[in-house]
Amino acid sequence: MSAIAFDLKSLEVFVAIVEAGGMTAAGQRLGMTQSAVSQSVANLEQQLRVQLLDRSQRPPMLTPIGRQFYARATGLLDSARQVSLDFRRQERTLLKHVRIAMVDSLATSVGRELIDVVRGRTAHWSLVTGRSHEHAEALLARKFDIVISDDAVANHPELYRRRILREPFVLVVPKGFQGPTDSLKALSGAADFIRYSQGTVIGSVIERQLSAWNINPPLRVQLDNSFAVLSLVMAGAGWSITTPLCLLQAGVLDGEAECLKIAEGDFHRELTLVARADELGSLPAQLADDTIQVLKSRCLPQLQARAPWLANSIELGA
Repeated sequence: MSAIAFDLKSLEVFVAIVEAGGMTAAGQRLGMTQSAVSQSVANLEQQLRVQLLDRSQRPPMLTPIGRQFYARATGLLDSARQVSLDFRRQERTLLKHVRIAMVDSLATSVGRELIDVVRGRTAHWSLVTGRSHEHAEALLARKFDIVISDDAVANHPELYRRRILREPFVLVVPKGFQGPTDSLKALSGAADFIRYSQGTVIGSVIERQLSAWNINPPLRVQLDNSFAVLSLVMAGAGWSITTPLCLLQAGVLDGEAECLKIAEGDFHRELTLVARADELGSLPAQLADDTIQVLKSRCLPQLQARAPWLANSIELGA
């Protein structure tokens, strides 16, 4: 491979001479002395083994080959400036304060790994969890830059979205439970249903599905988070419906509870990463890929070891 006979700085000096109308003016434009400008273009001509400027003219004029080289030099400089601009924009994206919100079951289950991912992708960031029923509205109101949530965000052309996880809802009962588990309707008459609050996204989804199955357990206990709901189930207070990620969050797979398929049929929830792509460049896609990889390497092995049928029912990515 032959060596390149010039650098970008020498091209910049040569183009400045042509556009400024002389070496003195070019030096003023570039903050260089006239002699440094003259030496730069002389070195360029020597390296190229051509004469670019006719110095017998005042100011120096382009030779025929100089005109050809000028046209090529301006194109190269334009490309170099665009590359520089693109990467400076990327750096600004990495350095801006990126505000991230996610469901607490995801943050609790793989929180440390996700924080490491975020740290590696952006220099300034903040992470909040919970209140997933407000995530979509908060993203559109610009209170967050990225959300990973079960709260559906309406389609907008400026938004990037990527499904992170699709997981089934499952039935959870106390260890050694003797009541009917082959029918939620029968179960709701035999033991109390420990509900997620209907103010949560997961609670609303479960209530809608129960209603579609014409199942209406008495309204007795409503709690706001998986740990509280599943702690009561493990204590023998009743049964609940939840997801594998919530089970991991609460440590139920190692505790006093059993996880079963729902006899009435399958239904699922999806966690989706949504972000304003035009402002964050490739960061949302990178974070989505990294989050999926963390779930694959951290969560699936835990589920595979404790409840293989649950691990096999989870879909990662889209």
